[in-house]
Amino acid sequence: MKIIKVLSKKVGETIYFKFIINIPKEIIKKSGLIGKNIKARAEKNKIILEKG
Repeated sequence: MKIIKVLSKKVGETIYFKFIINIPKEIIKKSGLIGKNIKARAEKNKIILEKG
């Protein structure tokens, strides 16, 4: 998996970025979170996604 930084938009001199995480489809299917709202948090070199 990778975290990818992409340009979201540019307003005047300000540039906004967003980050995309590419997660394998097998993991997404097993999670049961397709179509659900999720929350993300960071802990000691980990990114944790959970049902929101």
